[in-house]
Amino acid sequence: MKVSDYLKEYSNGERITFREFLCEVQELIVEILKFNREGIKEEFEDVLHFLQLWLYWRFNIDGEIWGITKNSVRKFMNRKAFWQEIYLFVGLPRETSNFCGNCKKVHKVINHLQRFGINKEKAEEAFDKVILGK
Repeated sequence: MKVSDYLKEYSNGERITFREFLCEVQELIVEILKFNREGIKEEFEDVLHFLQLWLYWRFNIDGEIWGITKNSVRKFMNRKAFWQEIYLFVGLPRETSNFCGNCKKVHKVINHLQRFGINKEKAEEAFDKVILGK
């Protein structure tokens, strides 16, 4: 799959910034400092994944998704179904956005849903029901 195809299907279309790439680097550093082998592996793939996305947005490099990032890419792709359920729960159409950010962090769910006029309480309720299964 080419980067442009991936972004059409699994992103909200917003540009990936160098700052977002650096946030992934920061998460990698945290896992290194914790000596967490699994966390290091996961975050290293995320760093490379975001590097490739940033390269696309910055320099229009539209190659095939790098094989070394397959687990990271799959992780993002798998999140789409959760987001679609969250959208339905709060009364939005299932296809509201192709955003596939981390839905396992309540503050990220709240921030994303506020873009669509969903208040904090409803976003927290959606998180509890869809993600935590409460």
